[in-house]
Amino acid sequence: MPEIRPLRESDRDDILEIAKHTWGGHDYLPYSFDAWLKDKNSHTAAIEQEGHVIALANLRVIENGRTGWMEGLRVHPDYRGRGFANTLTNHVVQTAIDLRLERIRYTSATVNVESLHIGQKAGMERKFDLAVSWHADPGEIAWRSSTDPIREVASTQLHHNLVSSGLLPYNVIIYDWKALDARPDALDKIGQTARFWVQLQNGAIKSFSLGLKRDASGGPQWAFTVYASSESGFLDHLSHHVGMATENECTSMFGAFQKEFSHTFFALDWAQDEDDDEGEEFALTLLERVL
Repeated sequence: MPEIRPLRESDRDDILEIAKHTWGGHDYLPYSFDAWLKDKNSHTAAIEQEGHVIALANLRVIENGRTGWMEGLRVHPDYRGRGFANTLTNHVVQTAIDLRLERIRYTSATVNVESLHIGQKAGMERKFDLAVSWHADPGEIAWRSSTDPIREVASTQLHHNLVSSGLLPYNVIIYDWKALDARPDALDKIGQTARFWVQLQNGAIKSFSLGLKRDASGGPQWAFTVYASSESGFLDHLSHHVGMATENECTSMFGAFQKEFSHTFFALDWAQDEDDDEGEEFALTLLERVL
């Protein structure tokens, strides 16, 4: 059994090397490494061989100590297939148990079969999927949709209305590949970096979205999630976020939305179909294990 230790500042070059081989070099690890080291709620884990970190993961305690968020599970390609990912996952789960957390969660791409298999081996269950799409140069998209007005709201205006809208699966809100229960404290936390928009009908929320500008390897990116009860609401919010990406001078945008609107989205002439070679749709899935 390999020895597992916390990450150190001296591991930076090894982390950057691993990141170069992940998601075509567009990995978020370089943007998270410093934050993990400074965060008292982050419990990093690394496997070292021959003086270099060759695998790592992080468990971040969120939601006032209720949830452990597993992120950054990576193995250098030269060391894959040796069980290091399973070893780190089991270590992270045990850390969550030792910390007396209620559950552990993470998101992954549905086409990442190995990631899903590792999570399920560790007792995690797939809860739901959201369709996702990435698009470069949103400023070049001329398409717009405007059926009903969209208004920006503060997190406090969502505290009692969002859950009752019935839009959120399991009352979980997805933002930027992360997931939180749609509780008032979580909405306030998301609102520190993201903005919220709604469409209303008789004072009730009939569609909802959030968006934020973030750093990405190719320049600033607009990340958003849309929840809608109708096709027109979905298209209106999608159009709004295309505009927000342009307004914020983002070089790309990344969106998540209900799979029921996948056909509507990919019917747009500018949308890119993210199916893999076997025809499986690229989507985000949430995995969870109750401890």
